[in-house]
Formats: sequence, structure tokens, C-alpha cells
Amino acid sequence: MPQIFHVGYRSPWVSTVAWVLMSLGLAGLAWLGYWLGSGVGSGLPSLRSWVGLGLLLALAGSSAAALIGGQGLLRRYEWARRLCLGLLACLLLASPLLLWVTGSHLVLAALCLAWSAALLWTVHTLNSRRVRQEFA
Repeated sequence: MPQIFHVGYRSPWVSTVAWVLMSLGLAGLAWLGYWLGSGVGSGLPSLRSWVGLGLLLALAGSSAAALIGGQGLLRRYEWARRLCLGLLACLLLASPLLLWVTGSHLVLAALCLAWSAALLWTVHTLNSRRVRQEFA
């Protein structure tokens, strides 16, 4: 079977994933700003504890990585594709924690399962031959 090369083709799915990642990065930075500006009685972990400081650094790092990865995906850099695959895989592994934090309702479990399936499909699509060809 002959190979078909789409020279200059930019798939809308990769652009959509890039914009969603950048939106999640901006939302994370906004939540970080809210967390830093909120008072002690807001129910969030205190920044004076190790857990609070670890969460603060993890949120800042993952938000910055999502913004950088989204920008790189828009420009079709190979390192950005790999970074976004890693970010989506980490998000997939962290999504069951949502059930533990919220008290695990049945409807939320079904939504988490659908969310995980969508993330797996996105990771598979970003790793497909047609998409990898855009980054060559």
C-alpha cells in the first residue's frame, strides 16, 4: 500500500487539544492565584504545611507545562507532542483521585469513566501515524 503524505496539513484535532491544554493551564494559574489570595478559612490546605506547599508547586508546574505544551502543539513541535502525551497520561492517572476527594457518587464515577475514555482516545490519536507525520 502506498504511503500518503499530507504536506502542510494541520489537523484541527491537534489544534483543539492544544487550545484545551492552554485553557486548562490558564485555569490552573487562575486557581493558583485564588489559592494564594484567599484567606486561611477557605477550606484549602495551608501554605505553611508540606502538603500545601507541594500542592502549590505541583499546580504551578503542571499549569506552566500545559501552557508550554499547548503552544508547542500549535507550532507542531515533536517535543511538545511528547510533553502533551505525558501530561494527558498524568491527568488520566490522577482522575480517579477525583472520586476519592468528592465522596464517590455513582454519577461522578460514570463521568470519570467517560472522561478517562476520552483521554485515552486523545492520547491514542496524538500517537497515530497521521498526526506524527505533521510533526516531522
